[in-house]
Amino acid sequence: MEALKATLVLIAFGAGVILLCVWAILALRRSKRSLAPVAGMLMLLGAFFTADPPPPPKSESIARDEADEDAAGDPDKVDGA
Repeated sequence: MEALKATLVLIAFGAGVILLCVWAILALRRSKRSLAPVAGMLMLLGAFFTADPPPPPKSESIARDEADEDAAGDPDKVDGA
């Protein structure tokens, strides 16, 4: 029963979004300055929805053992010698 309700809600939401888009397109065609509302909407989208930066590469997020790196150049501190 829950799956049926979720499906019906998604269909109703999709139909509402489609009708809203059709109305917006028809309103833009009727307006004298059709690009002004679009420019305002894009400005609002740019102001509130900022892009997230990509995550850092894995090579920068790996914890390294400092002791191994310090002994790498000194033959007296290297194990097995």
